[in-house]
Amino acid sequence: FITEATGNTNREELWKSVESRFSELVSPDGLLSRIDIPQCLGMKDSKEFALELFDAFARRRDQKLQSITKDDLYDYFLELTDESFDTRLQLFFEMVDSNADGRITEEEVKEVIMLSASANRLSNLKAQAEEYAALIMEELDPDNLGYIEVWQLESLLLQGPAGNGYINYSQNLNYSQ
Repeated sequence: FITEATGNTNREELWKSVESRFSELVSPDGLLSRIDIPQCLGMKDSKEFALELFDAFARRRDQKLQSITKDDLYDYFLELTDESFDTRLQLFFEMVDSNADGRITEEEVKEVIMLSASANRLSNLKAQAEEYAALIMEELDPDNLGYIEVWQLESLLLQGPAGNGYINYSQNLNYSQ
């Protein structure tokens, strides 16, 4: 996620930049405010998206964080720079699953489409978020349960265009968090 925002793919160089910004933004008590995290990570152009990612990171730890230590920032940084499909899918799912119930509703799908559209300056996508959310739910929730789970999202993404599967490239995800 950070590599797309900064254009840099070297993890060590990225961390040095983040560490430098942390030193500039950190409070006297050694904590970085939640609101400064996007700037610290170099994601200031996608501030809302970066904060949603951070909130998902905090939810995973059953926390609601308003500030973060340098060590916690490093853990978060490692997750954000992990390019494995499974890690990214799990983080994305947790970001979308804003109430952390293990299920994604149509409203949550719509919210993440709008968030993504804002982060990427795609106003047409934002205007059609409700329609796209309905189409996604129609595809992944054929029984009209009102929600989808991570395995359903994973199977859709692994199908690829026209059903060309990438199933062998994924490990089983841990669904009980």
